[in-house]
Amino acid sequence: MTLPKGGRVLLVGANGAGKTTLMSVIGGKHMVDEAAVRVLGRPAFHDTSLSAEVSLLTGNWTQTVNFVGHNVPYQAMEVSTLIASHSIGVDPSRRDRLVKLLEVNPKWNLTTVSDGQRRRVQILCKLLKPCSVLLLDEITTDLDLLARQDLLAFLREESEERGVTIMYCTHIFDGLDGWASHIAYVIKGQLKLCKPVEAISDLLEVPEEQRARGWGTLFCAVQRWLLAQWPSFIKVLQPPTTEPIAMSDEGPAVVVRNLTWGYTSAAKVALPNLSFDIPRGCRCILVGANGAGKTTLLRLLGSKHMVPEGQISVLGKSAFHDLALNTSVSLLSGDWTRTIASVGGGVPFQADFSVGYMADQFVAALVRDGMDRALVESRKQRLVTLLDMDLNWRLHQVSDGQRRRAQLLLKLLRPSQMLLMDEVTTDLDVISRQALLQFLREECDQRGATVIYSTHIFDGLDDWPTYMLHLQEGAVKYVGPIADAPKPSSGPRSGASSGSLFHQVRSYLEDERAARIAQKQAESEATVMQISETPSTVQVQAAPPPAPVKAAGKFDRFGGGSRQGMYR
Repeated sequence: MTLPKGGRVLLVGANGAGKTTLMSVIGGKHMVDEAAVRVLGRPAFHDTSLSAEVSLLTGNWTQTVNFVGHNVPYQAMEVSTLIASHSIGVDPSRRDRLVKLLEVNPKWNLTTVSDGQRRRVQILCKLLKPCSVLLLDEITTDLDLLARQDLLAFLREESEERGVTIMYCTHIFDGLDGWASHIAYVIKGQLKLCKPVEAISDLLEVPEEQRARGWGTLFCAVQRWLLAQWPSFIKVLQPPTTEPIAMSDEGPAVVVRNLTWGYTSAAKVALPNLSFDIPRGCRCILVGANGAGKTTLLRLLGSKHMVPEGQISVLGKSAFHDLALNTSVSLLSGDWTRTIASVGGGVPFQADFSVGYMADQFVAALVRDGMDRALVESRKQRLVTLLDMDLNWRLHQVSDGQRRRAQLLLKLLRPSQMLLMDEVTTDLDVISRQALLQFLREECDQRGATVIYSTHIFDGLDDWPTYMLHLQEGAVKYVGPIADAPKPSSGPRSGASSGSLFHQVRSYLEDERAARIAQKQAESEATVMQISETPSTVQVQAAPPPAPVKAAGKFDRFGGGSRQGMYR
């Protein structure tokens, strides 16, 4: 391929196609022949001066932000310190603009913020110093859709005004129509195409039935290309024809009453006085901005933190206190390297294990616990087919998306009555993501399971959820049937066609941002009103600092005190 100066190249393909490897090669991370890959007219690996002009942002962001070696992240640092260390020689106006654009609070501590907020810090630090070539490998997966849109607008400006060449590898196509100047499509290590968008307009045509649903052009095109690779998935992705089973009358799946909870190291309570119910058998989508408390809530529902009895009931049992929930509730989160294999203390251990070996060991354990082997084996084969897995994959040799599939296989082998999904589709390509959602639909309709799915990805998701839980700064903004959820305050924008759910959630986040801006302006005006002048001095009556909230104790499922296990 040959990429022009100032081009915005969208790199697409299935998991394991070679996208990350290609970007690492272009970024000079692997040695290749000097003539094979040239960046800015120089050999990508051999000319070390390119390190000042080429910036590579990858999914291994904890290592990029700060680490102490051997992949062990060190996140106990205030963000202002990181910003200062990366701002040497940087135009202050660029720094201030990026801080405002990404809504980064310099007072954040990396131990107490969400994955999405830490991702914003990584992006900020990487973009502070201008570069000529920017390689982005799935770096928007943790961002809420409003932050993602703002970042893409900034990147467009960088390419058009400064001539920065951008290669953006992603599986998320919400609102991405009209952004790219070129499309590069990789199949199993082979470059299928790399052309300007105008030259492949015939390949981007959207069928009428999909256009009527509001699906984006890129989403439909990439889905069609991948289905051409795997035609067997056409049948898999068809909506089920069987009628859903009747739900039991055992009461709600989740009952939360007067829950107030926060981390001891945080100045602000994460979840203030929460109360809500979620019915059994529903597919509940959990939405909200970065830092709204979604991950914290899912961990509490998954019994990972101690709460007083009576405040959280899951499947009619007290969360954390009733150990029977360990086998009926499954939590899948971004901390998946610990789930697949670890050596303790959160240190990932991705040694030479095959997926088949790990799956067989877990099947044997389930059978020892009394489950029917035929049921578990059939479930394993169903998941292997849906996730398009090769059981001979070795965990130290596969891509992030393929390792994510291994996590899903192992976690979903055991039939659960409650599935808590925290951004588990971020590494999956379009087809794998839709296949997983189809499996979750079947779990609800055929087994009566309840699914709570937290995500910032809304491609093709419009007809999946039946229920919505919207969190705003830790408080419940809306909970109820998705059909009754508040409608968007503004219609779709031109050039950003996506499903109605995308526009609905974006409208929520835009209203929240406007409210935050108005609140800051009001606080600023209130501070001005507190200034009283005399002939000799000017006195500012600062508001007293908030009284610290004392934690009652700390304890979690993993034993001992940790930064995660605190309650008030």
